[in-house]
Amino acid sequence: MQPSPILQKAIRRLALNTKQGPHNYYKGNRVGSHGRHTKWGGYVIDWAKVRTYVVPELSSFHLTPFVAMRIQKRRDNFAHTETGKATDGKEYIRKWKEEGGNM
Repeated sequence: MQPSPILQKAIRRLALNTKQGPHNYYKGNRVGSHGRHTKWGGYVIDWAKVRTYVVPELSSFHLTPFVAMRIQKRRDNFAHTETGKATDGKEYIRKWKEEGGNM
């Protein structure tokens, strides 16, 4: 089944995806390279291309996380929940209400 000639013109103007391209077409995910390939199959990193992030000083940062500070970190033992599962939504809501959350 082929699209109509008018639709074929519109499809030609759209961005190429992996299903429309040749069998070895790889679109990528819009990240730049960090180096180059060698002719022997290796990869050389160009350290001028590697991204470095400057982290600001956060010692006087006043925002707090969304999770209440009184909630203790969960351990591997989930026997205290009703179902005994780690991903139990009812247990999360119950704990949230205990800590002062309103619904």
